[in-house]
Amino acid sequence: MPEEVVFLSFSSIVAVTMLGFGLMRTISKHLERKYTAGGGESKALRGEIDEMRAQLRGVDDLRERMADLEERTDFNERILAQRRDQQALPGSE
Repeated sequence: MPEEVVFLSFSSIVAVTMLGFGLMRTISKHLERKYTAGGGESKALRGEIDEMRAQLRGVDDLRERMADLEERTDFNERILAQRRDQQALPGSE
């Protein structure tokens, strides 16, 4: 009796393991087909990624323009502060 139980347990473990590996291989192949260059999903994802990259380039351009505007604002503030200081000093005119 114990030999039969050991044999059934061992063969059950082997069968479940083989089925598990087969299932994992099937899922792996399905996901590979879905997300490789040939799948329709990957083309849609690639398009979205390209669109996001273009938007990021636009954001970088806006950052550069914002930095330029900040520099100009700082310059104008310094000029106005100098004029204010000159007008506040007596006999500077």
